Parts: sequence; structure tokens; C-alpha cells
Amino acid sequence: MRRLALDIDPIAFVRNNLGQSEPDPVSAVVMAELGGAEAIVCYLRDDQLTAKPRDVKLFREIVKTHLTVRSNLSDETVRNLISMKVDMITFVSPGQKNTIEPNALSVETYASQLQNYIAELRSNNILSSILIEPNINEIKNAGRLEFDYVELDASAFSRATDMDSELEALGNLNSLSMAANKLGMGVNISGGLDYDNIRELSRIEYLEDIVIGKPVLSKAVFIGIEQALRDLQILIN
Repeated sequence: MRRLALDIDPIAFVRNNLGQSEPDPVSAVVMAELGGAEAIVCYLRDDQLTAKPRDVKLFREIVKTHLTVRSNLSDETVRNLISMKVDMITFVSPGQKNTIEPNALSVETYASQLQNYIAELRSNNILSSILIEPNINEIKNAGRLEFDYVELDASAFSRATDMDSELEALGNLNSLSMAANKLGMGVNISGGLDYDNIRELSRIEYLEDIVIGKPVLSKAVFIGIEQALRDLQILIN
């Protein structure tokens, strides 16, 4: 079953940079679910550049669909998320300071640490996932650790500059999705998704959550600006 998962981080990032309480990501979550979002995704970064612990607590209280929180391999963050009883934790590598996007995490490099976390999440009825580079070795490594899900980074497809490269990247993602399914793992996808390429990616077999964020915020600004100004006109006239 394919679910449209909204990454709420761009809204939290804008709020934090403005140094105010608006735009409120909590209100955005409510509107997103009313608009058809079937899952909510956020990233509780160590530097709290996007969602903050208070946001996640409120998300947990109001999200009616499915709440996935991305996390670095930080004991404090993981413990907090376990206590909040989020639906799924996706382990990621810290993103660059100039971007809010997470990076794929090497399963092999952190296998021992990840294995301990997976066991703890399972004992607390929380699903485990990991954002990985799209290659078969990472799928196999994730399978050995018995992750519930893998999240495939689709950036290579999104950045493709010609049809051959695009088809190759799409074929690779489809093959990896089938491999993950055979190993008993669910498959999510993120990385450069937008209104132009999401239809193609949605055809990948065994795909579940399709995670998209910034393009939705950008489109919402232009769709909503006319009505926002009309509301102001009503107040001043």
C-alpha cells in the first residue's frame, strides 16, 4: 500500500529561522492530514535545526495516521523518541549544516550499534527503519539486522540529466525494492521527489511511504497567497 508521507521539516525550519512561533508545524500537521497526508515525517536533528522535541511530543498527540521520526545515532534522542512512543524511527546520518536533508547511513559501519537499537525498538513496539544508499549490499546488511523497513535514497534518479541515467536509476530502485521485500522488509523512498517525478517513482513495486516535503511547501505558498491576501482585504475594508 502506497502512502503519501509529508516531511514537515521545511515548515519547522522556516519557523526556527524567523525566530517566531509561526508558521506552526503542529498546525501544518493537522491541515496536512485533512488534505490527505497518510503519514507525517520529521527529523529530530541533534542541532534541532528543524523539529524540536516539543514539536515531536505534540505530533505524537495529534497525528492520526502514522508518525515517523528520523534520528541520528544519538542515545539521548533515541531514548526520547522511545518514551514518546512514535510509530517508527528511521536512522540517518547527520545532514550538512547548510541543508535540512539527512544523509544515508552506512549499515555495515554502524551494524553493532544499530542492532542494539533495533532490539530495543522492537521490545517497545516501535518500527525500525534506515535511510540507505540504493545498492544491494546495503539491502542485504539491513536484512541481516532485521530492520522492519529501509528508506531508499532516490537522489540519483532525481538528479539524472538524461533519459538513460533516469531509467537506470529507476530500474535499480525497483530491483532493490523487490530484494528488500524478499528479505521481509518494507520499503519507503525519499530524496529529491517533486511533482514532476513522483508519478514515475510511485510505480515502484512494494513501495510504501513516499516522503516529500519542500515541493509541497513551495506549491502551498503560491496556491494559498491569493486567499491569504483576500482574508486581509476583508479585515481592512
